[in-house]
Amino acid sequence: MINAMKLFAVSLLVSAAACAGTARAPEAYRTDTNNLLETRSAQLESCYQDALKTDAKLAGTVTVQFIVEKQTGAIANAAVEQDKTTAPPILGQCVVKAVDGLVLAPPDRNEGRATFVYEFKPTSTPSS
Repeated sequence: MINAMKLFAVSLLVSAAACAGTARAPEAYRTDTNNLLETRSAQLESCYQDALKTDAKLAGTVTVQFIVEKQTGAIANAAVEQDKTTAPPILGQCVVKAVDGLVLAPPDRNEGRATFVYEFKPTSTPSS
């Protein structure tokens, strides 16, 4: 079990585009992207549970960067930011796989560039 698997929207930079379509304000873009990523919380929990099988005290962060494509809303180019990740590579790979294939609907006329940090830590047991 995990005590906290926190998802922090560190940054979501929106670049202007001249295309027609939905144009979210930066805060709405962050919120919508966060809500989309939360749909994969069960998969992320599964990633962590699998990693705990090899190390019951495993804890750390996985920092993932990606682009939200402006015409499709698809999350693209998801990658672990190694220098800002403290969890083992296998957990980072699982996180990237979990967010891969997500699509923000409706798409935005702006391309989004995002960095999200996932924090994993074991559940602490109450002391008696």
